[in-house]
Amino acid sequence: MKQILRINVSGHDRPGVSASISAILANYEVDVLDIGEAVIHDQLGLALLIEIPSSAESSPLVKDILFRTHELGLQVRFTPIDEESYNSWVAQQGKPRHFVTLLARKITAAQIAGVTAICAQHGLNIDKINRLSGRVPLGQPKES
Repeated sequence: MKQILRINVSGHDRPGVSASISAILANYEVDVLDIGEAVIHDQLGLALLIEIPSSAESSPLVKDILFRTHELGLQVRFTPIDEESYNSWVAQQGKPRHFVTLLARKITAAQIAGVTAICAQHGLNIDKINRLSGRVPLGQPKES
Protein backbone atom coordinates (compact mmCIF):
# COMPACT_ATOMS: atom_id res chain seq x y z
CA MET A 1 0.00 0.00 0.00
CA LYS A 2 1.28 3.46 -0.91
CA GLN A 3 1.93 5.94 1.88
CA ILE A 4 1.58 9.72 1.80
CA LEU A 5 3.95 11.68 4.00
CA ARG A 6 4.49 15.40 4.58
CA ILE A 7 8.08 16.36 5.37
CA ASN A 8 8.88 19.76 6.88
CA VAL A 9 12.53 20.81 7.02
CA SER A 10 13.71 24.03 8.68
CA GLY A 11 16.92 25.66 9.76
CA HIS A 12 19.89 27.60 8.41
CA ASP A 13 19.88 27.61 4.62
CA ARG A 14 22.90 26.70 2.52
CA PRO A 15 23.47 25.47 -1.01
CA GLY A 16 22.64 21.81 -1.56
CA VAL A 17 19.97 21.26 1.10
CA SER A 18 17.16 20.63 -1.39
CA ALA A 19 19.51 18.53 -3.54
CA SER A 20 20.42 16.34 -0.54
CA ILE A 21 16.82 15.73 0.49
CA SER A 22 15.55 15.12 -3.05
CA ALA A 23 18.42 12.70 -3.77
CA ILE A 24 17.33 10.55 -0.82
CA LEU A 25 13.74 10.63 -2.05
CA ALA A 26 14.90 9.67 -5.55
CA ASN A 27 16.69 6.62 -4.13
CA TYR A 28 13.32 5.37 -2.89
CA GLU A 29 11.54 6.23 -6.18
CA VAL A 30 9.22 8.62 -4.36
CA ASP A 31 6.67 10.77 -6.21
CA VAL A 32 6.54 14.40 -5.10
CA LEU A 33 2.87 15.43 -4.85
CA ASP A 34 3.60 19.01 -3.75
CA ILE A 35 6.61 21.09 -2.75
CA GLY A 36 7.20 24.55 -1.34
CA GLU A 37 10.33 26.34 -0.20
CA ALA A 38 10.96 29.76 1.30
CA VAL A 39 14.08 31.38 2.69
CA ILE A 40 13.73 34.40 4.96
CA HIS A 41 16.94 35.92 6.34
CA ASP A 42 18.92 32.71 5.75
CA GLN A 43 16.27 30.52 7.43
CA LEU A 44 14.89 27.74 5.27
CA GLY A 45 11.36 26.43 5.30
CA LEU A 46 11.00 23.42 2.97
CA ALA A 47 7.88 21.28 2.77
CA LEU A 48 7.34 18.22 0.62
CA LEU A 49 4.26 16.08 0.23
CA ILE A 50 5.40 12.71 -1.05
CA GLU A 51 3.94 9.39 -2.08
CA ILE A 52 6.06 6.42 -1.09
CA PRO A 53 5.57 3.53 -3.53
CA SER A 54 4.25 0.18 -2.32
CA SER A 55 7.63 -1.38 -3.08
CA ALA A 56 9.43 0.89 -0.58
CA GLU A 57 9.18 1.08 3.19
CA SER A 58 8.90 4.44 4.92
CA SER A 59 11.13 3.53 7.89
CA PRO A 60 14.47 3.44 6.01
CA LEU A 61 13.53 6.57 4.06
CA VAL A 62 12.66 8.43 7.28
CA LYS A 63 15.89 7.21 8.88
CA ASP A 64 17.98 8.42 5.93
CA ILE A 65 16.34 11.85 5.94
CA LEU A 66 16.70 12.13 9.73
CA PHE A 67 20.39 11.28 9.48
CA ARG A 68 21.04 13.75 6.63
CA THR A 69 19.14 16.64 8.23
CA HIS A 70 21.01 16.00 11.49
CA GLU A 71 24.32 16.20 9.57
CA LEU A 72 23.18 19.53 8.10
CA GLY A 73 22.02 20.90 11.47
CA LEU A 74 18.40 21.10 10.32
CA GLN A 75 15.12 20.23 12.01
CA VAL A 76 12.71 17.84 10.33
CA ARG A 77 9.13 16.80 11.04
CA PHE A 78 7.21 13.95 9.39
CA THR A 79 3.41 13.84 9.21
CA PRO A 80 1.54 10.88 7.70
CA ILE A 81 -1.41 11.94 5.54
CA ASP A 82 -4.32 9.57 5.05
CA GLU A 83 -5.75 9.07 1.57
CA GLU A 84 -9.12 10.62 2.44
CA SER A 85 -7.46 13.79 3.73
CA TYR A 86 -5.25 14.00 0.64
CA ASN A 87 -8.20 13.55 -1.74
CA SER A 88 -10.20 16.20 0.12
CA TRP A 89 -7.24 18.61 -0.18
CA VAL A 90 -6.90 17.87 -3.91
CA ALA A 91 -10.63 18.52 -4.45
CA GLN A 92 -10.24 21.99 -2.92
CA GLN A 93 -7.52 22.91 -5.43
CA GLY A 94 -10.11 23.52 -8.14
CA LYS A 95 -11.72 26.36 -6.19
CA PRO A 96 -11.70 29.86 -7.66
CA ARG A 97 -8.48 31.76 -6.99
CA HIS A 98 -7.99 35.45 -6.35
CA PHE A 99 -4.68 37.30 -6.57
CA VAL A 100 -3.97 40.38 -4.50
CA THR A 101 -0.93 42.54 -5.17
CA LEU A 102 0.23 45.08 -2.62
CA LEU A 103 2.57 47.62 -4.21
CA ALA A 104 4.89 49.70 -2.03
CA ARG A 105 8.64 50.17 -1.58
CA LYS A 106 8.26 49.47 2.13
CA ILE A 107 5.36 47.44 3.50
CA THR A 108 4.20 47.82 7.08
CA ALA A 109 2.56 45.28 9.35
CA ALA A 110 -0.51 47.56 9.43
CA GLN A 111 -0.82 47.33 5.64
CA ILE A 112 -0.55 43.55 5.69
CA ALA A 113 -3.03 43.38 8.58
CA GLY A 114 -5.52 45.46 6.59
CA VAL A 115 -5.29 43.33 3.45
CA THR A 116 -5.43 40.03 5.33
CA ALA A 117 -8.39 41.21 7.44
CA ILE A 118 -10.36 41.97 4.28
CA CYS A 119 -9.52 38.49 2.94
CA ALA A 120 -10.70 36.90 6.20
CA GLN A 121 -13.93 38.95 6.23
CA HIS A 122 -14.76 37.48 2.82
CA GLY A 123 -13.94 33.91 3.88
CA LEU A 124 -10.81 33.76 1.73
CA ASN A 125 -7.86 31.65 2.80
CA ILE A 126 -4.34 32.78 1.91
CA ASP A 127 -2.41 30.04 0.13
CA LYS A 128 0.79 31.91 -0.58
CA ILE A 129 2.51 35.23 0.08
CA ASN A 130 5.55 36.24 -1.98
CA ARG A 131 7.67 39.34 -1.88
CA LEU A 132 8.45 40.40 -5.44
CA SER A 133 10.65 43.45 -4.80
CA GLY A 134 14.20 43.64 -3.49
CA ARG A 135 15.01 44.07 0.18
CA VAL A 136 15.19 47.59 1.60
CA PRO A 137 18.33 48.62 3.51
CA LEU A 138 17.81 49.80 7.09
CA GLY A 139 17.80 53.53 7.70
CA GLN A 140 16.10 54.60 4.49
CA PRO A 141 13.34 57.17 5.10
CA LYS A 142 9.74 55.98 4.77
CA GLU A 143 8.02 56.92 1.56
CA SER A 144 4.60 58.51 1.83
